Amino acid sequence: MNYAEGVGSKKGGGGIASESLFKLQRRKEVESLLSKGEEVPYTFQDEQDDQVRTNPYIYKNHSGKLVCKLCNTMHMSWSSVERHLGGKKHGLNVLRRGISIEKSSRGKEGQATQDFQRQQKIIEAKQSLKNNGVVPVSKVATVKDPKTGSVGLAVQVNYNIETKKNDIDESGKIDILPLIRIISGLELSDAKQKGKKFLVIAYEPFENIAIELPPNEIIFGENEEMDTDKDGLDELNRKCTFWDAVSKMYYVQFFFKQTEEGQAAT
Repeated sequence: MNYAEGVGSKKGGGGIASESLFKLQRRKEVESLLSKGEEVPYTFQDEQDDQVRTNPYIYKNHSGKLVCKLCNTMHMSWSSVERHLGGKKHGLNVLRRGISIEKSSRGKEGQATQDFQRQQKIIEAKQSLKNNGVVPVSKVATVKDPKTGSVGLAVQVNYNIETKKNDIDESGKIDILPLIRIISGLELSDAKQKGKKFLVIAYEPFENIAIELPPNEIIFGENEEMDTDKDGLDELNRKCTFWDAVSKMYYVQFFFKQTEEGQAAT
């Protein structure tokens, strides 16, 4: 039995073992024999671990010390943690955190309610619109990126056409933007259109415009978004379209990925 760490002992000599140390050493040897060398935690350690797990602000760091992450304080024992949890500093921090969480949750709920109400108004406005059967004037041109040499498509659609009052929402509160979508020929009922790709431009209450596209992959380039006021739109509509609400002109532009033959030609 090693008593080298006893009180009053010297290095290399047998220290003086008190009765409490003797009982503690004997208890550890018995537990080691029963557990076959496996480390078995004491009962009070299990209770502390359970208390640490149930408290969201207390955790054990890498050195086994107890830390309150809310107040950024370190404690050596659970009794010190209990005194800290019942103290004024921890209570004030818990109160402040609760107030901040309540404010943030109210803000998120309010924003979600506003977004939902806006979507409902847009849906109601679209349902009130009737198709006027007017096909807007569109211009299509081929463009080329001077930096990359990629060939693309530019479309200009003029929606500045006289319509009936009930065709367009004139309240100014609801902004219904034109949208584009790439449609594959597989989505169409006509079997002859399979294998083709179309650009569809839609803006209620006008008729949709469809433009056939080459089979090349569409790239957006490194340019920033053409219109920053486009919350809730997909990447294609954010980066490839621009809506001038004053002149009622709609612009679409994107480029196609070059094939190996095209790259060799350039």
